[in-house]
Amino acid sequence: MKRNQNWFENVENRSHPWPGLNWLTTGIIVSDVEKAVDFYTNAMNMIPISEVEDDDGSLFFARMRYRGINLTVNKERWDSDILGPSSTGQTPPFIFYLYVDDVKVLVEKMTRAGAELLMEPEETFWQDLRARLRDPFGYVWDIAQKVQ
Repeated sequence: MKRNQNWFENVENRSHPWPGLNWLTTGIIVSDVEKAVDFYTNAMNMIPISEVEDDDGSLFFARMRYRGINLTVNKERWDSDILGPSSTGQTPPFIFYLYVDDVKVLVEKMTRAGAELLMEPEETFWQDLRARLRDPFGYVWDIAQKVQ
């Protein structure tokens, strides 16, 4: 079976109706939004762009940005019965693949901030240098950079 190899055929340049948002935004569920925002900001160079507090003053929602991509961080049970992987003990059935400028530097920052290194940086057959980590909230990240 032949598969379509034109990766850019479905690229659409039409802007999203809400400025600054993408057509797909990933949302994750965590038990402590403030700790997650701190980790993703300090260990992964994401930028918090919006935060919403509960009646008690704790964050229940945050929108973060990394190079134009949005990630929402949602508190467990704030609008459903969904629990995050650190509460369920289950690894999510997906992996984030994040390109960075320097894999080794980010791996060091992430592990110092509490991430677990699952796979040391190694070169892939598609010529990325890639490492795999589990963040303190149970999400798995492949951190990659293009090898020259």
